[in-house]
Amino acid sequence: MITAASPSLRSYKFPANATVHGKLAAYLALRYSGNDSEYRPWQDIWPSREEFEAILPILWGKRARELLPEDAKALVAKQRHKLDADFDTLRPSIPSISKDLFTYTWLIVNTRTFYWDYPDLPRASPRLPKKRSLLTPDDCYAMCPFMDYFNHSDRGCETKHDAKGYYVYADRDYKAGAEIYVTYGTHTSSFLLVEYGFILWPRNAHDSLPLDHLLLPLLSPSQSAVLKEDGFYANYTLIPARRALGAGYAEESADDDDDDDGTEAATRAKQGVVTTTCHRTQAALRLLTLPARRYAAFVSGADEGTEAEQQVVDRYLCDVLKKYQRRIGDVKEEVEALDVDVDAKPRDADERPRAEQKETLLRRWTQIQRIVNAAVDDLGG
Repeated sequence: MITAASPSLRSYKFPANATVHGKLAAYLALRYSGNDSEYRPWQDIWPSREEFEAILPILWGKRARELLPEDAKALVAKQRHKLDADFDTLRPSIPSISKDLFTYTWLIVNTRTFYWDYPDLPRASPRLPKKRSLLTPDDCYAMCPFMDYFNHSDRGCETKHDAKGYYVYADRDYKAGAEIYVTYGTHTSSFLLVEYGFILWPRNAHDSLPLDHLLLPLLSPSQSAVLKEDGFYANYTLIPARRALGAGYAEESADDDDDDDGTEAATRAKQGVVTTTCHRTQAALRLLTLPARRYAAFVSGADEGTEAEQQVVDRYLCDVLKKYQRRIGDVKEEVEALDVDVDAKPRDADERPRAEQKETLLRRWTQIQRIVNAAVDDLGG
């Protein structure tokens, strides 16, 4: 296992202000070309740079990136900023490493790390916080080569770790020859695409739809200020009905959750029968549609609102989603009309999208279309 606390990595004395991600990428880049590297058997099963260029949006051509959903575009921009910042920080320490090789190993780290919170933290590394409460998610990276043999599913084996390493526990009995999966977490398909280069198709139990790109432009400056002051600005999410998540989910019941909070509508929402939105979204929608005093009562927790008010909120959101339905249809037409190039040159910003990129875009927009269509139906559209 490789972590920021590994003696072999620490021996390179990378800058103290370099991120754990950057240090791991620099370490792998420095060890990459050595035929006698202890990691050679592991490196031999890594995706090639050409394969990364086909599947990871950060390496796609301009036209394919333009057709990504809005949440995926934002994730790519954030990813690009992190990559560039890591290389700028580490470049003086790795003068022999090209940006191209660093990008490759940075993406190897990005697609192959696991959460690791340093069980022996006080002794782990002098460059890590001594208190667990001071660790950030960006500190908690580890690479475990054997774990590369497990692919992701929204349901899979349980993973645990301690000071000695990682453990994988089967979630059921497996027949010889059956593929065994782990789950990387409760991630949307857009997140999986940007971070790992794939989407779960046709079903992803953890998919959802961010609404910031639809709701934030509707807010006036004063409304934005109110939401920021109250802590309800941005991070709005549509939680899909179970039937919108792909084949199989519509038939699954939620009988394992028998608690009833007193209303049929609330119970149906909790069981995934209908589309719901997060509390933050409900707050923003109330500010957009109801008197200020009713919004204030909602965010204070004094009053959850009346059924009539909820209908007003639902109608407003339904109209917003209907407009987005038309946008989704337009984008899918653009994707379907793409002229693909199976022999596109690597890293050509003006290259025609590759066939697999076109297919991935169509699948992702189809997933989003299902979510939005089900939401419009549930909201009375």
